[in-house]
Amino acid sequence: MRDKCNGFERMAEFFDRRVDTYEAHMREIMPAFDEFYSSVAGQIPITSQPLSILDLGCGTGLELDFVFRRVPGARITAVDVSPDMLARLEAKLSDSPHRPQVSIVRGSYLTMAFPERSFDHAISVQTMHHFTPATKRSLYSRIARALKPGGSYVEGDYVVSPEEEKSRLAQYAEISESLRADGLIGKDEVLDGKYHIDIPLSIESQVAILGEAGFADVKVVFRQGAAAVFSARTAC
Repeated sequence: MRDKCNGFERMAEFFDRRVDTYEAHMREIMPAFDEFYSSVAGQIPITSQPLSILDLGCGTGLELDFVFRRVPGARITAVDVSPDMLARLEAKLSDSPHRPQVSIVRGSYLTMAFPERSFDHAISVQTMHHFTPATKRSLYSRIARALKPGGSYVEGDYVVSPEEEKSRLAQYAEISESLRADGLIGKDEVLDGKYHIDIPLSIESQVAILGEAGFADVKVVFRQGAAAVFSARTAC
């Protein structure tokens, strides 16, 4: 399996190589770091109940402290494709009273099966900007089915203007076709989800795709610079 494809690193290897600098990097590029993460967690009501939460692309778990402040009894399924990121998360949790409440799962959330109607909430932070609209639409539909009736999905990520979105998607399509023509990827192989490539979308597209995937009451609950937080619910 190729480690790189025309300069693009495989997703797990990309984050494995950057685990030591990841958290500092995130704080550096997010001037409103606490506000952003607080906004993600803030969409989950404060409660002492043991809510079940699916954390997609959890990385080193930067969002977990914010979640546990609101839901100290939360039961979190933390999923990530990078073994080194998950090892760092495991080390951070080793002396935490919340360690028994976190189930760490290594794998790609694009391909793993989610048990239907099993989670009160699902969250993702700074991970969905690696996927095309088609990939997101399919994934969001699966997330919606994994949530209990009235459950919520909260996404914090990068956003761009509609013009930049169009340019990035065109560039992605051009690169994909070039790699197929050169025999570097298969006829039906896609880069997103396998290789690290940034394809952030506009707010308008994000809201539309979440709606198309079956979510209702889709809202933008935070916006500062290139960062936004979206909240969406399943039908009761």
